[in-house]
Amino acid sequence: MNFSFTLAQDHLRAELSGRQTAEETLQFIAALVAAAREHSATRILIRVRSSRPIFKVEQYKLSEQFKQLAALKQVRVALLADSDEVRASHQYIEVLASQQRAPVRAFRDEARALAWLRAQSQE
Repeated sequence: MNFSFTLAQDHLRAELSGRQTAEETLQFIAALVAAAREHSATRILIRVRSSRPIFKVEQYKLSEQFKQLAALKQVRVALLADSDEVRASHQYIEVLASQQRAPVRAFRDEARALAWLRAQSQE
């Protein structure tokens, strides 16, 4: 598994590839939350490549992570994937995140994801 975080002009960009296990997912999410706090990021774009889809959310303890994200003031997270399977899991994550009042959305293309992230100040 490889991941990196880049501070772009108006968002934190997270790149994740080769994620296979629950432990790797937890490692990435912990690093993401730390990076978001460190940079005071309110807009986060997560691009996932060559990774397994996540459907067993409680195994990955994602609901706890959604609570942490929801606690961060005005944070938004856009999810992008390189496969239909991962995209489907992102849509599932979007539904679960909404139950925790965490603004997480799954997108098919980066332009729309960035437009949604940037629209935050207009709402």
